[in-house]
Amino acid sequence: MKFLKKWWFTILSAALILALTVYVLCVAIKKANDYEIYSKPKGETKIYTVWEVDTFEGGSVARINYLKQLVRELEKKNAGVLFMVRQIDLDNFAAELNAQQPDIISFGYGLGEQIFSYLTPLELTYDVRDELVASGSFNGKVYALPYIVSGYAMITHGALTDNLHCGQTGYTYPENAYAPYKLTPSANETQYEAYKSFVNNKNACLVGTGRDVVRVDNLNNLGRTSAIISPIDYYSDLVQYLGLINADEMCREFLKTALSDTAQNTLTDYKLYSAKYGKIYTSGIYSDMEEAILNCEIPNVFKHN
Repeated sequence: MKFLKKWWFTILSAALILALTVYVLCVAIKKANDYEIYSKPKGETKIYTVWEVDTFEGGSVARINYLKQLVRELEKKNAGVLFMVRQIDLDNFAAELNAQQPDIISFGYGLGEQIFSYLTPLELTYDVRDELVASGSFNGKVYALPYIVSGYAMITHGALTDNLHCGQTGYTYPENAYAPYKLTPSANETQYEAYKSFVNNKNACLVGTGRDVVRVDNLNNLGRTSAIISPIDYYSDLVQYLGLINADEMCREFLKTALSDTAQNTLTDYKLYSAKYGKIYTSGIYSDMEEAILNCEIPNVFKHN
């Protein structure tokens, strides 16, 4: 009997201690939550969405990393502001856009007509080159500004021959870049497949993108190839634009930051080219490419065909 009383007393004591512990924890959590709410006023955090949509091969990783670099800087300077950068697959773009529009969109040729009605006209052009401003304009108003530019190059193992390869994406028109050569590509392939065939000596001539120039130049420097790279200086549609669907102050600040001299000068880290007047390369093949791009015809992103 004494044993049972002692056993019941032990159980009751343990239950009381457990109940008291739970009560204390609940009070503490409630107070902590109350403090969190009190110390952080509602509505202080604002999240902006940035979409990166690629329509041409070469540089997709560099472009998304450039945007992430921008948002890190902006978030540091603007308390309570956050950016969510998403890379949107081209196949899902229409459905994504129909479901919910981003605040800011990065896009290339092939999407201009789809997104035109969502874009807000821009007031400033941030020293972007005139021909590039015109390429993002429609009916006398600027709707998108190029912030990253690239170009084409004829890359050969030696003399130019009929064995020409050029990748097709369906959204850009590299045939405008090789048209003066009066040659027809010998295969229907992607840009990367054409590049792989070239470096494996299966084709003698490649109409390459700016990214192919980087790849081949790296192989040249390693002694694995001795290809000749000749930048094309009359046509390029390897251009990425920024458009604002939400034109509030922070979105305009994002555009301003993306086109600032400080940010544009960092494009050398990604082997990409600036949309502004000043050159960012001083020597070598990248300087040659930059000089060629400065002379290129740039088609209109909203009427490109």
